Amino acid sequence: MARILLVAQDDVLRGYLTKRLLRQGHVVSPMANGREAIAWLVPGAFRILITEARMDDIDGPELARRAVATVPGLRILFLDGFGVLALRQGALPALDEASLLPRFHLNSIIGEIDNLLAA
Repeated sequence: MARILLVAQDDVLRGYLTKRLLRQGHVVSPMANGREAIAWLVPGAFRILITEARMDDIDGPELARRAVATVPGLRILFLDGFGVLALRQGALPALDEASLLPRFHLNSIIGEIDNLLAA
């Protein structure tokens, strides 16, 4: 079980992931954008940040940079269209097409969360 900050502009994606993660026993705080999420970034509040890579206000990499500066040890998982990228502790986000896994199934997000928690 982990406390997860989920940031996704897409209402359907955010709603679906929230339900799935809650069913897995995680505590989820869903946010619609990066600006909203920044206010929730306090040390100890979350173990994992799941964010869309491309958002209108603050994109995922910028949100991740701010998050790791504010919350040491925070694990990060990027979602981008049909790709997912797990960012290990202490790594800085650098997104390019080669770093994203092509076409993921939403079940793979659960596996990536388990991998991040085990790291």
